[in-house]
Amino acid sequence: MTALDDVKVYLVDPKPYHEFVMGIPMAFAGLVKFDDLRMSLDSLKRVEHVRDEVADVRESGLKLASGEVIRGDYNVLAVGAFKIGDDFYSVEGAEALYRAAETAPAVRFVIDELYPVMGFGEVAMAVKSLWPQKEVSIHLVYVHPDYKWLFETFSAQMAKLGISLSEEPPPTEDKAEIHVVVPELNPHPLTKGLKVGPLFETQYDRTYLIGDTSLMKLGLPPLGWGAIWQASVLAQAIVSDIKEGAAEVEIDEWTYMKDPDKFKQYLTYRMTKGVPLVHLRGLYDLWRTKIFGSL
Repeated sequence: MTALDDVKVYLVDPKPYHEFVMGIPMAFAGLVKFDDLRMSLDSLKRVEHVRDEVADVRESGLKLASGEVIRGDYNVLAVGAFKIGDDFYSVEGAEALYRAAETAPAVRFVIDELYPVMGFGEVAMAVKSLWPQKEVSIHLVYVHPDYKWLFETFSAQMAKLGISLSEEPPPTEDKAEIHVVVPELNPHPLTKGLKVGPLFETQYDRTYLIGDTSLMKLGLPPLGWGAIWQASVLAQAIVSDIKEGAAEVEIDEWTYMKDPDKFKQYLTYRMTKGVPLVHLRGLYDLWRTKIFGSL
């Protein structure tokens, strides 16, 4: 919106608030309250919030649950992916895990699926930092080969914090322990039949798909940094299309169209580094004031 003077943006979301889910480890560490991660969409000034849900994607536009069909000059579908497993990727679910972990002697994260949701490593580290006396472990029962070396990469970092990482199932003797099933990602049902091109365009004119499902359709790991990359590239392309009449983006060394394997390795490596909580707090403040606050 800052790159264009006259533009109308509509945000379709059934919830009354936006969740800064990247900040969940920060809430575990006590740097912010869980409620601080919810940002009311009623406060939006330059973006119109349509409190509804997209039910279908068509050539004619986006059909909402209410039956209305809306179509903008550009339509961006950012639905993420369908998560199967324990919910600790919403603010409500994360807070429930926090309350349960307070009294549990051990918290064990279990990965037993092809495409696990990432980010739980930061939660595990936050739990261990907050309660050093607790046993915190990660169990790679089964994981897609694309993720195998990722876990091996940050195992040394986990070990330094006292978090064990193994390929064995967790022990089951102590019922007081918490076993967190890391969710598996499946393509979002809304995206069934949608194709995704190099600039995330679908088969429908000026309708784009970004987020976890889009990355999976492109053969890339569904990682948070990948979704941020998509949003940045697509915003650049749309601005270019409006101003110059052609969608152009700057090609950099990590563009997956140039070298998919190198790009995949970069995204995976970037996710292993995590974001230090002090930096995450700075990102949160920037997001709340400069980005979300400007809308």
